[in-house]
Amino acid sequence: MPVGSCTHVLWDFNGTLLDDLDVAVAAVSDMLVSRGREPMTRAWYYELMEMPIIRYYEKLFDLSQVPFETLSREFVEGYARHFSLARLAPGAREAVSRFAAAGCRQVVLSSFEQQRLLTILQELELADAFEAVLGAENIRSESKVGRAQDWLKQSGAPPDQVLVIGDLVHDWEVAQALGARCVLLSCGHQSYADLSRCGCPVISDLRELWQVIK
Repeated sequence: MPVGSCTHVLWDFNGTLLDDLDVAVAAVSDMLVSRGREPMTRAWYYELMEMPIIRYYEKLFDLSQVPFETLSREFVEGYARHFSLARLAPGAREAVSRFAAAGCRQVVLSSFEQQRLLTILQELELADAFEAVLGAENIRSESKVGRAQDWLKQSGAPPDQVLVIGDLVHDWEVAQALGARCVLLSCGHQSYADLSRCGCPVISDLRELWQVIK
């Protein structure tokens, strides 16, 4: 996959461009501890994580007792409290710059709420690198497949020249739905064991990206 053969790059955000695993773990810990439960750990988080996020919450909470909307709101509040733990992922700025230099059109597709996503991208001084930022209209962290398909139709991008980069099995599902290629990162929100089952390249961070797309 030479860089020149990728006309479009579809980036995930959380866990891919933004290293925010510890933020999410801390936010979910708050939700558990407030209910008298043991705090979340990275290992437990990796064991349970699944998208859409409601499937993850179903493993942790009784949704007949605690509405999904309540959990979503609590997570967003906890995420904001612990956001200082987040950082730009290693190699992210360099990767975005390298794709831009190669003439690739880049888009962010995220389950993160749109306005918050735009704000963080601006704070990271990355917003101008993307021709579109496709965040969510709500805080429910639902499937990205439909929005990805809408983008592909509107963009006219050849599916086999689209590269999806993410950190979840769901990002691979997005790529599959588009007929696009995919590279996954094991430093984000899902374990290497889960990601490796997808059959696409899995790297430990973005600095290894060029080893698998040359």
